[in-house]
Amino acid sequence: MHDGDGDRFDVDAALGDAEGAERFADPKRRAQLVAWARELRERHEQLEREHADLEMLHEATLEHANEIEEELALKIEEVESLVRDLEVRNGFIRAIFGRYLSDDVVTTLLEKPEALRLGGERRKVTILITDLRGFSAISERLDPEQVVKLLNIYLGSMAQVIDSYEGSINEFIGDAILTVFGAPLVYEDAAERAVACALSMQLEMERVNEECAKVGLPQLEMGVGVHTGEVIVGNIGSKKRTKYGLVGRNVNLASRVETYTVGGQVLISEVTAAEIGDRLRTRGCFQVKPKGFKDEITIYDVLGIDGAYTVTLPEVHDEARPLPRGLAVRVTVVDGKDVGGKDVAGFLDAVGENTAILRVAAALDPRVNVKLDFAAGITDHDVYAKVLGLAEPRPGDAENAGWSERTRHRIRFTPTPDGLIAAIRSAAASS
Repeated sequence: MHDGDGDRFDVDAALGDAEGAERFADPKRRAQLVAWARELRERHEQLEREHADLEMLHEATLEHANEIEEELALKIEEVESLVRDLEVRNGFIRAIFGRYLSDDVVTTLLEKPEALRLGGERRKVTILITDLRGFSAISERLDPEQVVKLLNIYLGSMAQVIDSYEGSINEFIGDAILTVFGAPLVYEDAAERAVACALSMQLEMERVNEECAKVGLPQLEMGVGVHTGEVIVGNIGSKKRTKYGLVGRNVNLASRVETYTVGGQVLISEVTAAEIGDRLRTRGCFQVKPKGFKDEITIYDVLGIDGAYTVTLPEVHDEARPLPRGLAVRVTVVDGKDVGGKDVAGFLDAVGENTAILRVAAALDPRVNVKLDFAAGITDHDVYAKVLGLAEPRPGDAENAGWSERTRHRIRFTPTPDGLIAAIRSAAASS
């Protein structure tokens, strides 16, 4: 401490000697000493209070830190539990809904909840539609368990092929498959993927039929139609039941293209053909006016595709060989799924493995479907065929006299029942 003259001195020392005592005999100096002592005591008390506050704060901080640590541990456990639950839920959704929706649709729904909102958008896509030829007649001859097993073999194999080209299976419609390329995932080469996929699916049918044969199930034939165009794609339905789908005239047109196919065939629209260009290889093309559409369209019979997705179908040469005599048959035109109208008399003049030459009293439109009814004992199956076009007259064809060339048609059985060709040949030879 400093005295009033600015000198520094020790209080204890000053009080302990005579000179110091004499100095503090002065009232002014005693007052200074008292003031200093009071200040020192106040500072000491303040420090003690601050120390006590710090100890309380430290204890509170430690207690709060422990509480935070405990709460944090609980939250971590809750988050980990939620993550596990989410993984289980997502796994369940993928396992269950993945059977009905493609992986990319399921992923979109899981990663983007807003995708569940009702509504759609216009988008250019390529649509692939398949259908089994004569499956209704096949299923009528099988037990329900056999029908399901047959479909599982077929649909399972086709789904794997579609997945390999990253197509989105929009729907299984009985034995038909509706697949879209370009939604929900956008591809610049959607048309190429779709056509290559269609060709690969036809190649896969050989393995499907091998598997069917092993378990005693009938052989299958599939037609595939492909078309490219703008559709409305998105979530359709209500809050209680929603479907990720596509609608529009181009979906209907894709379906129409498929109806012109026969077993083993891939037909595509002129729009899809233009998308692929010179990478497309075809057997030819034909013009049709689909039901419900005012303009004719050109449809291409695809043999193969080159480029990034090189796939080729094997060439099939099925020459119809003349029969000894024309075999009588009744012919009825099939309108859509209905067999209607009056049946007319006809003859089969030649047959191949799956094709025949049909002679009737009136001209049949190309690509029309017909039902053929044979005499008793030839077959117990319903027999259907598609008219491919007019047949050129050939030397040696049976019973040509009196019939117009325009009544002779090339037809393709859809499908060809087991034993039918042998039964036709046998009946023609014995008639």
